[in-house]
Amino acid sequence: MRFFEVLVEEKGQNITIDGNERVSVKGDRVFLTQALINIIDNAVKYSPVGGTIHVRVYGEQAGIIRLEVVDSGPGIAPEHAGKIFNRFYRVDNSRSRQADGTGLGLAIAQWAVRVHGGDIQLISAPGSGCTFRISLPAPIPSASC
Repeated sequence: MRFFEVLVEEKGQNITIDGNERVSVKGDRVFLTQALINIIDNAVKYSPVGGTIHVRVYGEQAGIIRLEVVDSGPGIAPEHAGKIFNRFYRVDNSRSRQADGTGLGLAIAQWAVRVHGGDIQLISAPGSGCTFRISLPAPIPSASC
């Protein structure tokens, strides 16, 4: 979260983190960190001044770890939702001019998650913010002798 302290402070936003601190995944720390940075960066960019971003981490039965980033931004219309993970895709030109970027962040995030056997989903509706849900396989406990 320290990567975002200055940006969040400038916009008067609040980031909350909750969940199970003992949950872990097995994978490349750099790739998974970059995926999370890309998603949280978008949440900060598109959430309004004074908005809130929630980061939740929890384990589920069936060996799945879930991580969610929920923002208070404008949301994404259904006609764009299926395309946002495409490389260089921008929702619209006016929104693109307001926030720097190349349209690669979510494509990179999706790639990093999929390389680790996981999935990433967008849950959104215009005016309702966005939830990005990452599902990753939990590490298989090693057998002790």
